[in-house]
Amino acid sequence: MPKIVYIFMGIMALMMVVTMGTVGALAFGYITPPGMHADAEPDLGDPQYLKLEPPLTVNFERGQRISYLQAEVEVMARTDQALEGVERHMPVIRNNLLMLFADQSFEALNTRAGREELRHASLEEINDILDERGIEGEVEAVYFTSFVMQ
Repeated sequence: MPKIVYIFMGIMALMMVVTMGTVGALAFGYITPPGMHADAEPDLGDPQYLKLEPPLTVNFERGQRISYLQAEVEVMARTDQALEGVERHMPVIRNNLLMLFADQSFEALNTRAGREELRHASLEEINDILDERGIEGEVEAVYFTSFVMQ
């Protein structure tokens, strides 16, 4: 075999070793591509809050008595699109939250776990409405800034 073939095979073998080493180093996180930092988290933006006004007030049965719940609710998002979507679809959101709140039992809401569950269900309800209407972004949290049951 001519000497050039051996040189060519050596160069190809060296290129394969370098390529495999680079791929392995990337895969195991020993090196990162330019402009990408392994430990950097994406900038989510500052939280923005929107108060649902007026407070939500619902009646529900408590044994033989009628009780009521009044809750002041604020939502938190990091995008203007999500908050604009909440404002634009406020009637639907308020309606669905009122229905959700009215379906709760007094005993469940009288516990922290029950209120946390309602908060989580409210978040899902709002994001479902935004998703159904094609709104970019989502609400990240729902907060009860006042929660009065009687």
